[in-house]
This record gives sequence, structure tokens and C-alpha cells, in this order.
Amino acid sequence: MPKNPAWLRYDPDENISRHAATDDEYCYDMETKYGWTLKRIEKLKGDTLKADRAIESKTEFPQPFHEQDDDDA
Repeated sequence: MPKNPAWLRYDPDENISRHAATDDEYCYDMETKYGWTLKRIEKLKGDTLKADRAIESKTEFPQPFHEQDDDDA
């Protein structure tokens, strides 16, 4: 089975999505804000993005308002 492209950070074998963050505290903030289940925090070696949130299931950030589908059109 082919690997997901780098931009699609969902691992179906683990049922985990990953989203980078600038620090651990933002991992907890996003869990609360979006109602996701944080499974673990994985440290990154980057200077700006220092942590990966490993979140249960396939997750995506909501689309910005101007990019949402317009059902009334």
C-alpha cells in the first residue's frame, strides 16, 4: 500500500493524525478547541515547530469561513 504524501499526515494503520505545533501547550489547546483526542505529543527537531500532536482518528482543521461551501447558492 503506498505511503501517504507528506502533506497528508494521517496514518490509517494507527488511526492517528499529526498536526505540528510551536510547543506542547498548543497541543492541549487544540485538543480542547476542536474536541479531538490527543494520544501523545511527539517532539520535533525544528526551531519553530517543536511538537507534533498525535490525534486519534482522521482530523482536519475546519475550513475558513470564506472557503466553506455555500448551500444557498
